[in-house]
Amino acid sequence: MSRVISRPTGFVVEDYAPAFAIDFRSPADTTDLDGVRESADLDSWQGLPFDALMQRADETCRKLQVSDADGDFIESIQRFGGHDELRRSLAATAQTLADTVGDASPLEQVRAVLLATGVVRRAEHFAVSLCCHDPQGSTELPADGTHFGYALDGEPLELLLPDGRRYAIHPGTYLCVPGSAVVTGRGRMMITTRHGYRGLFSIGGAVEPWGRLQYIDGCTDTVLVPPVRQGDPCLNALYFPPRTKQTLHVHPSLRAGVVIAGRGTCKTPTGDHPLEPGKVFFLPPETWHAFHTDAAEGNERAALTVLAFHPDSDSGPTDEEHPMLNRTYFRFFHRLRSVQRRKHA
Repeated sequence: MSRVISRPTGFVVEDYAPAFAIDFRSPADTTDLDGVRESADLDSWQGLPFDALMQRADETCRKLQVSDADGDFIESIQRFGGHDELRRSLAATAQTLADTVGDASPLEQVRAVLLATGVVRRAEHFAVSLCCHDPQGSTELPADGTHFGYALDGEPLELLLPDGRRYAIHPGTYLCVPGSAVVTGRGRMMITTRHGYRGLFSIGGAVEPWGRLQYIDGCTDTVLVPPVRQGDPCLNALYFPPRTKQTLHVHPSLRAGVVIAGRGTCKTPTGDHPLEPGKVFFLPPETWHAFHTDAAEGNERAALTVLAFHPDSDSGPTDEEHPMLNRTYFRFFHRLRSVQRRKHA
């Protein structure tokens, strides 16, 4: 019998269960930050002197737990804006992030920055669903989205596409399948669907034992299915070394995945959630969480490895920046830009 959780508002972790599903096509009623957003009454800041205005913005960020450090908002504006004078840095930041006009007041600039960064406004919603394949039956993948899957264990599965192509999916394989498809076989596979998006078909594996990119608190990450364009979804392998105590944090969009190796704990405001291979997890947007690990089993570099789906990204190729275009030379200027990119890569 299938079991469906609709529009979860907090961290979900479940043992893999045939036909278990999460339906997040409609946004959650609330997030961990929504309740405190209501207290950020920016209209009451009207008439504050500049220094007091910046201090109030800094206090708001701490209250909303955007940062736990005094002065972080001010320091971040100074660093991002790139000017010695804080007023000029604020103006440059607001213009860069929100296209504010030159005569905008400091309050308008602060408001624009807080809105653009999602501090006082929830980020865009992405329609996503998650399901666990039933080894005793078949799983039909809908035509309205792209499906990101991972085969956990059991016998090899078969992926059948509408044009008649068939692929054997062995344990440890990940995939990205746009449009309709059917999964059959006596193995376990977790599948996350980003509705309203069409990706590129790919099959890969096995997942490496350690990541290629640095992440926070000594963790690493490998992008298994990268965004085709900037903003597109991606699938990642995330690795936690032994004795990790990850910094408490949120993401602006949801995260979904499955534990593929090791053990650990996800700590949230509502409690601690044990993680072990086969555990399926789902984090609604703006859910506070931190992953912790103990010693690894044997001499493993990663004490915990999870597969993590992101419905969006802020990296990836664009029409103005992509490998084919960037390495195409017919003016000397192109060579200058190419050297500049590679020097700062």
